Amino acid sequence: MSADVRRGLLLPMLLVAVGAGGEEMSVPMSLGKGTGGDRAWAVGHAVHSPSTITMDPLAGPAETPAAVLEFSFTAGKYNWNWANVAPGAVDPSGTLAVRVTYRTEAVPGSPRLNLMVREAGGAAYWVPKGLPLSPGKFTTTTVSLTGLSMPAWSQEDSSGRLEADQIHQVSVGFETHSSGTGRIIIAEVQLVPKGW
Repeated sequence: MSADVRRGLLLPMLLVAVGAGGEEMSVPMSLGKGTGGDRAWAVGHAVHSPSTITMDPLAGPAETPAAVLEFSFTAGKYNWNWANVAPGAVDPSGTLAVRVTYRTEAVPGSPRLNLMVREAGGAAYWVPKGLPLSPGKFTTTTVSLTGLSMPAWSQEDSSGRLEADQIHQVSVGFETHSSGTGRIIIAEVQLVPKGW
């Protein structure tokens, strides 16, 4: 095996080790890519907002893997859902922003897309006005942690601010009184350090 091949195989392992070993991240760390492990996706939803999440190996940009949140919202109800992914072995210390690549197939009249970061203690922080819908094409949006705020329904946070080392979950979803079926295709979620 040539030295170049060995370096090519070892470099990704070293970068992951830096992110997981307690030192601050030096590169953005991806969450939820692939089909399993401790970074697998989960879904939360209202009873009247049935939603499922699956990994599709070809649903992302240029036929790459993506998480696909499919849902059916009920007329006359307040519908909501979340696609959730945890950092798993990735150390979130040093995170300054969250970057998400997504495409939406929203029900008519849907508001903007929700992005939320939840701390280990349960406190939630989200983008107050949501992210723009992106029908027909993938878009990548980066949101600074300082641009997130605590909604009224969140658990209290004793520190009063979102702390990067406490990041427990990143969530993407909808809340609306609109009804119908739709999908959110999430190609990537990244925790982003300084300089990226």
